[in-house]
Amino acid sequence: MLVQALADYADTYLKEELSDEAFEEKPVPYLLEVDQDGTFLNKTEHTVSAVRGKKTVSVPAALIIPRSPVPRNAGLYPLLAADDIKYVLGAGPWTGKGQEENNRERHEAFAALIKEAAAQTKDESLVACARFYDRPEEVERARAAFAAAKPGSLVALSVAGPVIKRSAVQDFWRSRYRAAATERVADSTIAECLISGRVAAIAPTHEKIKGLASLGGQSSGVSLMSFDKAAFRSYGWEQNANSPVSPDRAMAYVLALNDLLKPGSAHRKNIAGVGFIFWTKRKQEFDPMSNLDYAEPAQVQRLLSFDPIADPDPNLFYMAGVSGNGGRMLIRYWVAETLSTVKANLRAWFEGLHIANAFTGEFADPPRLWQLSRAIDREGEPPADRVIAFIRRAIEGPAQPLGHRMLAAALTRLRVASGTERFNPARMGLIRLCLNDLNSNRKDSKLLSPSLDPGERHPAYVCGRLLAVYESLQYAANQSEVNQTVTDRYYSLASTYPALAFQKLDLLAQKHLSKLRRENPGARVRIQQEIDNLCEHISESNGRQFPRQLSLEDQGRFVLGYHHQRAHNMAQIQAHKAKSKNVNQPEPQENLN
Repeated sequence: MLVQALADYADTYLKEELSDEAFEEKPVPYLLEVDQDGTFLNKTEHTVSAVRGKKTVSVPAALIIPRSPVPRNAGLYPLLAADDIKYVLGAGPWTGKGQEENNRERHEAFAALIKEAAAQTKDESLVACARFYDRPEEVERARAAFAAAKPGSLVALSVAGPVIKRSAVQDFWRSRYRAAATERVADSTIAECLISGRVAAIAPTHEKIKGLASLGGQSSGVSLMSFDKAAFRSYGWEQNANSPVSPDRAMAYVLALNDLLKPGSAHRKNIAGVGFIFWTKRKQEFDPMSNLDYAEPAQVQRLLSFDPIADPDPNLFYMAGVSGNGGRMLIRYWVAETLSTVKANLRAWFEGLHIANAFTGEFADPPRLWQLSRAIDREGEPPADRVIAFIRRAIEGPAQPLGHRMLAAALTRLRVASGTERFNPARMGLIRLCLNDLNSNRKDSKLLSPSLDPGERHPAYVCGRLLAVYESLQYAANQSEVNQTVTDRYYSLASTYPALAFQKLDLLAQKHLSKLRRENPGARVRIQQEIDNLCEHISESNGRQFPRQLSLEDQGRFVLGYHHQRAHNMAQIQAHKAKSKNVNQPEPQENLN
């Protein structure tokens, strides 16, 4: 279960945060500096440098601040010495229209809490802050200094250092937090917690999850479990009694999500409007998402040599695809699998995408996830369901095959692309993987190889090879000076209606062969033999005629046949050039001295 895995993450990676439930770490951009006599000193930027892409920027620095024991989306509950600017300074330039009274009420409650804590603890920093709030003119000076602050900014009070770091201040808040938390669950339902299995009081509501504002969620946070409408409740259960989770486990899973989703997290990757978060049960250096995202040849080579039997790894890998919908969190994808299985599935993923490069004759480098996205979408931003399909196939293996929709997307994009982009290796590898996924469970089906397969007799594949031979004939006849190839002109027609296209292609071929007969008879004989052999294969398998129309799968076979033949031709050209270079290279002279 997802929430159980998230709670385990908090237990493993966030022990310190869980050990003191009254506090949490948050980015706090500002410190409000106060003197011992309550005089406002200045506004201090509380920032650190961070790398964002290729730039180094200033971001709010983290600070341990009080955690609210109750949800604050409804009602009024100030935090001690560090809070939202509307609590710390009341109404100001950051206040929205009609929110002035709301902000004043929260400010009064915040100041009252400071004075109460100062009276009980006698802490000198709290006493200084109480004096500050007893001097309206100083508070007004502070509001003017913070005029440029954004709504919702966190501000921490500081008297020669953040007030909240002082032990007496923290002890006061811990006592207040425990009392409020106990009161909150005093009348709660007693039930079995879905995460821990213990029978205990159930948290009536859960804290908000941050980090999904850019993915459709509210900036104030979203909820994974929420029953705020009567239609969501069953048998009269109120709020989260419909999905019972104890307060400590509810805090654990929310804490885990906030940590995984925080900006700059190494465990998060946003793609196509979905945030993919991933982690392992035990700390592990292997990062499956890095392998997909970057596909460095050395990384992939290690995967290709991985043997799950010789190197079993029971460590569990988790991945969830999440987004927001207003105040709710959507789970778009979820998988839990052993790390050895994930490695084996990633190996199968890269093996399936392996293909020869039609422009170099060599095998292409492993494709990266963004290259596959561009193979099916011009801007490299395909619909979320297709990105999820990629990741599902890579992580879960052939059990989650790519089907006709993905094949159709790749072929559609291929028809409108041009130049080297049209037959780029990432798209060709994807088409090969789609076809092999579709054929893997069919009886008597033959999987398509990454390079030319002379034994493949499928008419569509052979037709694709024939188009590549006609193209090489055109280059030979015109001594490589070709503005528009026969592939540029006839690919769309030949890949869908071969019988119609190859009638025209054969007429052009006869003209090119006639020209070669005069200028290069040896090449003419060789290419004529290739054409005759391929036409004979088509005759043997298709009753002496070209197919009238190709299905979607056959269109995929056609383009692979073309691609394989072109890569084979290019490899022969490169080998011939290398041989000629070696033959023409002068023999080294013997040194007689």
